[in-house]
Amino acid sequence: MNIRAKTPPSVKALLLVVAGGLLPVICFFDSYLVLLLCTTGISIIVITGLDILFGYSGQISLGHAGFYCIGAYTSAILSRNLGLPVFATIFIGGFLAMLVAVLLALSAVKLVHHFLALVTISFGELIYLFVSQARGLTEGYTGMNFIPRPKIGTFAFESNTSYFYVVYGMLVLLLFLKQRLVRSRTGRAFIAIREDSHAANGMGINVTKYKTMAFAMSALYTGLAGALYAHLIGFISPESFSSSQSTLFLTMLLFGGMGNFWGPIIGAGALAILSEFLQKLGSYQMLVYGVFLLFIIVYIPGGVSRGLNVLSLVKWGAKKRNASC
Repeated sequence: MNIRAKTPPSVKALLLVVAGGLLPVICFFDSYLVLLLCTTGISIIVITGLDILFGYSGQISLGHAGFYCIGAYTSAILSRNLGLPVFATIFIGGFLAMLVAVLLALSAVKLVHHFLALVTISFGELIYLFVSQARGLTEGYTGMNFIPRPKIGTFAFESNTSYFYVVYGMLVLLLFLKQRLVRSRTGRAFIAIREDSHAANGMGINVTKYKTMAFAMSALYTGLAGALYAHLIGFISPESFSSSQSTLFLTMLLFGGMGNFWGPIIGAGALAILSEFLQKLGSYQMLVYGVFLLFIIVYIPGGVSRGLNVLSLVKWGAKKRNASC
């Protein structure tokens, strides 16, 4: 009998965390490549939050750039203008985005499909118009610059390499919390609502409560990511939070796959890197993302991660048949 020892999940997770922490070394500490790693990590945080909302509870959002914007501007204003510690303002930005999401969800969770999509689009546009016109607070289209990096005591995370570990630490924490959430009673309630909200309500699940919780958690992740982005780049303007950004977020999620651990990581990682190579296309980037969406919807409806799972199952079935013969 051939018995192979299996590596415990906790050891696998630790090895993945260590491997991720070594990425700057693999990139030879190249400033641009490490900056790309930072933006990719921030994108993964956003798509992980969007997956909680769309992938697990079945609520679509086309206005997540609004929560991204709230986190970014809140942290930038509080740290630059008021001098508050950056680590504190990052979390304040995330929690403010979560509070706004709760207020939005209380009036929107009863809507479904395209009606909910229209409400979230309107929300994203309202936030965009607010930061564009509130020049006294956000400096409008001129944008906010000189946004400080975080520091601990006398050590400031000024280099991209040191800031990578801030982003990476936040990413690992939020991925861990997501896994705990989706495997809990709350996560099972999300999935029940996604599959059939009427049946879930009949089973005693408070649909409004759990839909609101999904909105809140998703906005928290997105707000934290927005704050991390503001302090990474050091400059923000309304153009960074337009409706095209919400479309990109949704494209990343659909490309990678919803309702699983690896989907947001694959989708956000692949398209975040691809977007760097498409910068020279300008507005034609959205055409490329549209082609991506069509390809995924037609050929890989469950996303790349689901397609890889199906492929691995097919290979496993072939091996079993060969072994039985």
